[in-house]
Amino acid sequence: MTPDSSYHSSYQESIAQNPGTEDSYSYGYSRQQEATVLDSVLVNAIAQIGKPYVWGGENRRSGFDCSGLIQYILGQAGVHVPRTAAAQAIALPAVSPSGLRRGDLLFFNTLGRPFTHVGIYIGGGQFVSALNAHDGITVQSLRDPYWAGRLDGIRQPMLPRLQAMRSSDEHVLNR
Repeated sequence: MTPDSSYHSSYQESIAQNPGTEDSYSYGYSRQQEATVLDSVLVNAIAQIGKPYVWGGENRRSGFDCSGLIQYILGQAGVHVPRTAAAQAIALPAVSPSGLRRGDLLFFNTLGRPFTHVGIYIGGGQFVSALNAHDGITVQSLRDPYWAGRLDGIRQPMLPRLQAMRSSDEHVLNR
């Protein structure tokens, strides 16, 4: 599988709009910047709880499907991801279960193939997702056997600039 080219295009656009981020040692990694983005993502995720599920939906007025919800929430924080759950999973960096943190995306196999459902982890073993037409956008538990048995992967959706800062910082710290 190859990453979605539109994600990488937006990454390159971000680098072009923020000169110097590809050599981010001069900026230094900022946990405060990351925390601000994370706060925005979590607030937007929680604010959508109770809104309707709509197949193919991608806005807060009419409703969301699972990947439309994620695209909207992250977009509000300036993080651009592809439209479908599978494309999001392919485009974003993987995280091990031991590295799971708030704001990470959880991908599930709900239709007999990988990455058919996505939610956003809010902490405490819970995630927000656009579930179905009956339940709408709701909070689910990773401890629920249904979800635990279908977890396909975890991805970290960071702003390219912050990711570049973190990579540079970690590289410098590991010398």
